[in-house]
Amino acid sequence: MMSDQPSTSAAPLSALEKKPSRSVGLGWALGGIVLFFAVVRLVGLFGDLWLDEIWSLRMVQSIESPWEIFTKIQHDNNHPLNSLFLYLVQHGADWTYRLLSWFCGGVSVWLAALLARDHYRRWHPEEPEARAKVCGLFTAVIVGGAYLLIHYSSEARGYAPAVAGAMLATYALSRGSEGGGLRWASLYFFACVFGMVAHLATVQVMLAAGCWAVMSLIESTGAWREHLRRVAIWQLPTWLFFVAYYFGFVSKMEIGGGPENALSQVLAELAVSLLGIPAVPGPIILSILLGAVIAGLALIWLRSRGWAIFYVAVIFATPAIGILFSRFTLLFPRYFIISAAFALIIIGYGLTRLWWSGRMGRGMSLVAISLFLIGNGLQVKRLWTEGRGHYQEALNTMLQRTPFDAVTISSDHDFRNYALVDYYQKLASAPRELVYFRRDQMPAWGTQWRILHRINDNTDLPKHVTDEQGNFYVKERVYSYAGLSGWSWIVYRNMNLEARD
Repeated sequence: MMSDQPSTSAAPLSALEKKPSRSVGLGWALGGIVLFFAVVRLVGLFGDLWLDEIWSLRMVQSIESPWEIFTKIQHDNNHPLNSLFLYLVQHGADWTYRLLSWFCGGVSVWLAALLARDHYRRWHPEEPEARAKVCGLFTAVIVGGAYLLIHYSSEARGYAPAVAGAMLATYALSRGSEGGGLRWASLYFFACVFGMVAHLATVQVMLAAGCWAVMSLIESTGAWREHLRRVAIWQLPTWLFFVAYYFGFVSKMEIGGGPENALSQVLAELAVSLLGIPAVPGPIILSILLGAVIAGLALIWLRSRGWAIFYVAVIFATPAIGILFSRFTLLFPRYFIISAAFALIIIGYGLTRLWWSGRMGRGMSLVAISLFLIGNGLQVKRLWTEGRGHYQEALNTMLQRTPFDAVTISSDHDFRNYALVDYYQKLASAPRELVYFRRDQMPAWGTQWRILHRINDNTDLPKHVTDEQGNFYVKERVYSYAGLSGWSWIVYRNMNLEARD
């Protein structure tokens, strides 16, 4: 495979960097960072499930064997690895459904640090080992503290496992680039399969690895047949699995619906959930994110063109190809989670180079990391307080405040809201009859309660609304959510119906 030889001269070693005790201390620091951000990821574990999680759970509850995850549940909401986990724990508490994602999210922080450290060691062999470990620490903080990854590490979906698989595959690719034989190639195959079964976005890493392999063949000065053989050993098994998986399962999927979002809006929201710089508009944060990634790629290009091409492919090229040719046309920030995770590795490397550039560079690095942690910390705090919605609390309030035997409810979107009502009415604190009326079933006098939901715009919250029959409702309370997954509920009460009853 490809050799990563540096193009600059060696840097002097400081006495501090030569001390073995410092290296040991950095190792303990990494363990502490990984543990800390694993605890942070518990923040989102215990809130209400939202529609996609409940939908996935309902799907696995309808099957009789795990094999039917691949043969019967042919829907894009089915992330097979997550569905298999849900099948195994389907009668547990709600938070247990998210444990696979939580575990993979914590492991991803550790894998990102190992990958960054291995990259730095290969790209800067003339520098002390301590600097490579510092790069691992910076990367662990950036990957661990990014709200986007924290959010999906506490959600029962396939995104966090896909990130873990992508990180592990890239780490195996990096470690196996100068030897290791079948051991690292086998780990790469396992990681790609694990990631693909979690979410098809893992193919981004496989395509990027293919670009990296082509570059290694181009730059090889001899023994091209040996290079070609190694590329085949690494790449062929994963692509054979992909072909079988795609035509046996993915191509048969039914694509669900959802709100249509502009690409610019999605990318701005993605940047905010990654960098979270306080009081800065999304388009500006997106520009800062792109600038930081491009600067980091330029530094990598000076050290390893193959890896620079790999990161360009996984962050920019493969998502663009997916948007142009995929059947999945609805865009959300979570669909770019692989690109986002690898962009953070680039930023971690850039911060490390800035840190070692001098006193001013260290000051700038500290300011950047501080703003990053503050901004993302504010988003984590909102996830703690708002979660993905307060559906159970809203239903309990409606049950408690209705003085009749039956509680009637309608909403502005039957599919999205009824799934939540149906799931949480069984967990309600007050055992009462709850009747949901769909639009085509709406009685002439209306329902006692009406729910409006808002996904992106909480500014449109009218004080009064009417239903399909013209009945009048007054706003009672707003139940907000933290963003990315779920929605707000605005609950309205039919005062006329209450007076008549």
